[in-house]
Amino acid sequence: MFYERKVTSFADLMEGLRTLDEDSGVRLVRGSGRKRTLVFTTRSGQKYTMMEYTVKKEGTPGKRLRALEFGSAESLEAVLKGLIAGRIHAWIY
Repeated sequence: MFYERKVTSFADLMEGLRTLDEDSGVRLVRGSGRKRTLVFTTRSGQKYTMMEYTVKKEGTPGKRLRALEFGSAESLEAVLKGLIAGRIHAWIY
């Protein structure tokens, strides 16, 4: 069974990231129109990995733009605050 929950606030996003299971992640849609990117974040142990991709016409991930690793939720939070402007479009899966 596949489960996905919409995130409605930045606080909700960070709470979800801090409590991620090993086989879970967060999908975030950043920007709009042609400037849209997909940001995927996962957790393994105490480390977080964030990857950002372009979006193909079909809405699927395209070219990887960057991959970053963080040793704590706080360092990830600082980067995410810079990425998210306005309304959050994210889902925990």
